[in-house]
Amino acid sequence: MPRPPADQPLLTPERITSVALRMIDRDGVDALSTRKLAAALGVSSKAVYHYYATKDELLHAVYLSILDDLELPQDSGGTWEEQLRRFAQSFRRLARRHPSFLTDFLGPHAPTARELDALDAFYTLLRRSGLPDALVLPTGQLLLTFLVGYLRAELDGTFHTDVSRAKVDAAGRQRARYRTLPDLPVPAEGTDATFDLALDLLIASLRGGMASAARS
Repeated sequence: MPRPPADQPLLTPERITSVALRMIDRDGVDALSTRKLAAALGVSSKAVYHYYATKDELLHAVYLSILDDLELPQDSGGTWEEQLRRFAQSFRRLARRHPSFLTDFLGPHAPTARELDALDAFYTLLRRSGLPDALVLPTGQLLLTFLVGYLRAELDGTFHTDVSRAKVDAAGRQRARYRTLPDLPVPAEGTDATFDLALDLLIASLRGGMASAARS
């Protein structure tokens, strides 16, 4: 493998994933190729293959590098509600910065140690909330699936003000047929408030689940 010029950084797995992530964020996953990545790194394709034998292996390494930036719940540092909000908000920031993150999260691949670290911290938080152990795993799976689905919808524009306004305006042209939709106010621009509402509903449902479990 030829040595890069003296003024060029040495090739490392971290440098490869960093450059690959920038290209994915800019052009999307499908546009990434080993040839383009090697050109951006100033090396041959063989040099990239030396570290990552396939594109799937490279993409998973990129995903894990994103996962490293996820803020995980800790045993101290606030109530379980506050920590759940911080975890969800950190997850959202990563998804908005790196949409490819959502493609791999909760995927069918065998989990790595880093993924298990993140999941264990999340499930430890749910156990701290007071959920019985029998409910921790299914509740966590539902919450994570909801979070991923919500963020995909947000990135697709589902919660954009124009989408809501179009529905309200269309119903308003047929007021005799629709009883409620024409009278609803359209949310203000931006989806932060909608995400906060989603977290409020999730936390309320967790509290309700704990109350139900206690009665049982």
